[in-house]
Order: sequence, then structure tokens, then C-alpha cells
Amino acid sequence: MPLIVMMMLLLTACTPAVGSQPVAAHAGGSSAGETVRPASQLVFEPDHVNAGEAREGDSATVFLRVRNAGDQMASIVDVTTSCGCTVAEPEERLLMPGGFTRIRLTIDTFAKQDDVQKWVELTDDQGRRSRAWVTLNVTANPHLDATKRSIFDGQCGSCHFAPAAGKSDGQAIYQAVCLMCHGAGGEGAYAPKLAGLRDVGALAALIAAGTGSRHMPGFARAQGGPLTADQIDALSRWLATLDE
Repeated sequence: MPLIVMMMLLLTACTPAVGSQPVAAHAGGSSAGETVRPASQLVFEPDHVNAGEAREGDSATVFLRVRNAGDQMASIVDVTTSCGCTVAEPEERLLMPGGFTRIRLTIDTFAKQDDVQKWVELTDDQGRRSRAWVTLNVTANPHLDATKRSIFDGQCGSCHFAPAAGKSDGQAIYQAVCLMCHGAGGEGAYAPKLAGLRDVGALAALIAAGTGSRHMPGFARAQGGPLTADQIDALSRWLATLDE
């Protein structure tokens, strides 16, 4: 049976919504010309949660508490997460003033390692948003060494495969399927840094064939990945321009 990490966040202290900082529309923050909406009166309490530890391949389940800190009835119209491996399900969507509900967050830990951070964001009926972050330490699982599962399959594929379709610009390809592991500027995050590597051929070979690990499989179509030879060439050439 998968390991289930369950946290019941029953806090008595309330965080006032007044004075809350605006929440960016999506994970990368706001960009030029993008409207940043004020934070919702539906607030996460707390908005940063440590979910503890789970073995890679197990499911981690966290319950996040949401309170209506306003003086009017409000509803949750949408819930989004940082990636496809994280599924959020609110128990109730309509909250009276002062009312509470919980959002069940289930994280698939496959191909993740060490410290992992995910976010969940809700949108209310006024288009306002609130976000909470969940951190989790994923430990090694030797039983996965022989697995045939890939990051290009299932929910993982929604982050690591599908977003590359139709993209030809190196930076756009990087942002689509590499950024979440290697960092916004190639500085490294869950995966090693790429900034400062100048050998285009070596980069192309690494991207195409991978490292032999489930954490970095070959991204070439011949390896089951999403990238064409032209996309790998464009991506490698763009990566070679990054400064350390």
C-alpha cells in the first residue's frame, strides 16, 4: 500500500486577510503587462506547510485548511496546482463568512528526490486568488530501480511531455519542460545546474539520451521523449548562452 502522509491542520489562530500581499497569476510570478489580482478573502491557514517525508513513488496526502475571512459568502470556483503530479480537491466550495473547508492535496512523488516544493492556488467567485505552499522531503526507493514507468507517462507527462508540442524557440522549450527541475535560469533546482555549459554537442547528447536515470531520461523522440532533433538543437544552443 502506498504511504499516505496525512496532516490535519486544525489551527485556532486566524490570519487576517487585510493587508495580504497580491498573489501572482501563476507559478512564475507576474510578467510585463499581466494583471495581478488582489488576494482572495478565502485564505489558507497556514499558507506554508511541511508535509514531512515520503519514499519516492509513494503518494503524499495533505489536508489544507481554507477560511472565509471576509464578511460575505464566497465560493471556490477553481483550484490549480504547480504541476500535474499534484491533485487538489476541495471538500466544500461555498463558504459562509467565518466558515472553513479543507482542500485535499495528493502529490505523486515519482521521479522526485530530496526537498520538493509544490503550490496550490484557489480562485474565488470574484476572480481573486490565494496560494499555499507545501514542502516535502522525498527519500530514495530502491524498489523503483527496475520500474518501466517514465516521467513522460500519465500525470507527469502533462509537465514533461505535452508542453513541448509546437515550440521551436530554445528558451520556450526550456520553460516548457526543463525549468521546473533545472531552475528558471538553468541555475539548478531539483536537478543540476546547466548554466555555464558551453559545449552545444555535449548538451544535445545529454538532452537526447538522458543520464540513464528515471529522473533524467532521454528527451529525444527516439527515447520516448517529446523533443524533435530540431528542438534539441535549439534548446542546446540556447542553454549554451546562459551565464553561471
